[in-house]
Amino acid sequence: MMMKLLARAVSFVILASAVVLMSNCGGKDPAPIPQQVQLGKLSKTWNIVSVSLDGANRTGDFTNFKLTISGTFNANANNGNGPYNFSVTGARPTPSPWPASGTWSFVNIGTGDSGSLIRNDGVPMVYTINSSGQLTISDLICTSCDHAGAAGRTEAVNGNWTFVFN
Repeated sequence: MMMKLLARAVSFVILASAVVLMSNCGGKDPAPIPQQVQLGKLSKTWNIVSVSLDGANRTGDFTNFKLTISGTFNANANNGNGPYNFSVTGARPTPSPWPASGTWSFVNIGTGDSGSLIRNDGVPMVYTINSSGQLTISDLICTSCDHAGAAGRTEAVNGNWTFVFN
């Protein structure tokens, strides 16, 4: 009789230990939302490779141009769409399609590493990160960009810009 009670007590302790052990096995963290994943991929300093305006090469106007994208993901900021930060350094024409700094927000996340963005000045952009990690910002369409001054010469900067970065 004593052995039966002892066996049951040991069985109960083993079962209780297993339940406690299993209850402490937390589930996986929730999967990050696409904006969080894309912000992680976009957040860095990008170095210019090439620039075109309406298909014409304008790379020479952007010597040592760098685009820095940054920000801390905030799921509560416009459902994770932002705004997030950017700044530029290096040469840029006057006027320029890029202000020295500002904010941007996700508009739409496409499939893979692409999507639509909008800057705080209302300029839309499309981004794509290719398989080799190169960032292309295209369809950056200026209709009245006059960043870096020289208003009145906006015809030299207005149009459809494409920037390729490493």
